[in-house]
Amino acid sequence: MNERLRKAAALLRPQALVVSARAHARLPDLVRHIEALTNEVRALTATLETVSLHERQLRAVLQSDATGDERVLRFQSMLDEPSLAQHIEKAVSRATLHLDPFPYCVVDRLLPRSYYDALIAAIPPVELFGDRPVNKQQLLVPFVFAPKYSRVVWAHMADVAATRLLAPAIVSKFREPLADWLREHFPAVGADPLAGVELKCSDGRIMLRRPGYKIPPHRDPKWGFITCLLYLARPGDDSRWGTQLFRVEADDEARGGAPHWVPEERCRWVADVEFLPNRALIFLNSTGAHGAHIPDDAEPADLERYTYQFRVGPERESMEALRSTLPEERQPLWAGKVTSY
Repeated sequence: MNERLRKAAALLRPQALVVSARAHARLPDLVRHIEALTNEVRALTATLETVSLHERQLRAVLQSDATGDERVLRFQSMLDEPSLAQHIEKAVSRATLHLDPFPYCVVDRLLPRSYYDALIAAIPPVELFGDRPVNKQQLLVPFVFAPKYSRVVWAHMADVAATRLLAPAIVSKFREPLADWLREHFPAVGADPLAGVELKCSDGRIMLRRPGYKIPPHRDPKWGFITCLLYLARPGDDSRWGTQLFRVEADDEARGGAPHWVPEERCRWVADVEFLPNRALIFLNSTGAHGAHIPDDAEPADLERYTYQFRVGPERESMEALRSTLPEERQPLWAGKVTSY
């Protein structure tokens, strides 16, 4: 029996080698086929996740809109632009203007309580922030897609409260340090550099941040002369993990219009601005640096932190006019984004 098995094996061995050789030759094709199938599965999974996210977003908007008209009418009935303007002007004027590490002020009770409460209630459903990775999530204001109440309230914030009321109050508050900074960088514009510069504010964005968020010390884009961060703290939100302000050793001018990142070893902590309701941190993008950090172990684990940011800067024509006054060797220091703020 063993002899017969050995003979059979001897007869089959050449065929087995042929089969093995053929299989080995086809192995690269099989590997490529498996890789292609894997990529298809990944693409389908990503598509399903996107479809699922959009379904959740649509459901959240529809659920919010079930009571949207009633809330919109209540919001519109409470609007009183002269009172809103007076409140904002007083809040900004009474805030202390600090000059170290750069010109900044912390404005508490920036908005009337009822108006601020409306902003908080109108923060869009968290699902609408899900189109971007965690800790890079944001929504531009005015919104393209959001519940009606959110669209109405935040459009008013962007178009009226920020643009018509807050921006002029900010420019007035920072007029002296802003003029000094412009004279330093654009000496050819003369003694009153703001006389020929038209300033406006951007529509802004609502930023959502969670545990593990960290943005290193930096300065914002130079053409956004002044940044405003309105903390959208809700009841129960922790006041820690606001914004850190730094003095910078061997500070240098930002090159170009992009954010200016500063090595942490050159930064010296100056102040922590607590994350409190209805508080705005407003600062000149001139020197020093600012940053923010929420620890990985911050509680609760599902912590959500919202901040509204907008900037005050020149129109495109004013940007080009200012840059044209610079000698050729300094113009690259102001190159980059030239769209209106």
